[in-house]
Amino acid sequence: MNREALDTVTRLIGRARARQRPKLPEQEPIRLNLGSSLLVAPGWINIDGGLGALLAGLPQPLLRIAYRSSGMREQMSEEAFVDVLSNHRFVHHDLVYGIPFPDGSVQAIFSSQFFEHITHPHAERLAAEALRVLEPGGVIRISVPDFVWLLEEFQRGAKRAVIDGIFSADGSGEYARHRYMYDEEMLVELLRNAGFTDITRCRFREGRVPDLDVLDNREGSLVMEAARPRSNALRSPKQPGQPRVSSPGS
Repeated sequence: MNREALDTVTRLIGRARARQRPKLPEQEPIRLNLGSSLLVAPGWINIDGGLGALLAGLPQPLLRIAYRSSGMREQMSEEAFVDVLSNHRFVHHDLVYGIPFPDGSVQAIFSSQFFEHITHPHAERLAAEALRVLEPGGVIRISVPDFVWLLEEFQRGAKRAVIDGIFSADGSGEYARHRYMYDEEMLVELLRNAGFTDITRCRFREGRVPDLDVLDNREGSLVMEAARPRSNALRSPKQPGQPRVSSPGS
């Protein structure tokens, strides 16, 4: 089966599972890794609409066969591939349909290099969903390519590398394509319009979300953290009011 066919099957399965509600952990805090691909940390629930999450939990011999026909061979070893999909919790779910967890049930959310792969209307919905599922005071951390830095690199002469980086999926399938880009102002606006407060730009592996030494793997990215207000009453999206936005070290 070629990559286009695999993407079609995976997307159809994601659509069929749009209304799923995964079983919640009984005691441990719920931490969600949105659009995780195979970037994982112990104790996190990894939600992804791609092929890896669909294969998670299969018997190891089948995972080894899948690895040999996948596009992951240049990114990780077979043993690492099997270990990730055998020993971490994945939920195969297309995030354009929202986050399949109850209101106020999640302690923290991490998302690295994912929001640029969905359209802006889908990103607005997903940000609102993140606010809904977070507990009061819960924190989200979003990492995306820094469009300002990319433009600067373009102006410095790295034109082909920048264009290829934005528009090429490198044979990794439909889910690898970029559909939007952000600078700091635009990412703050996305979070603020969803209802988040305490919006802060963060340095690499510095912030309030746990396990950044494992999860933060793209130095030089644009990284923002924000919190759900501690009040139980959530304001409507896009309500007037400007949160304080601080820069690193402020």
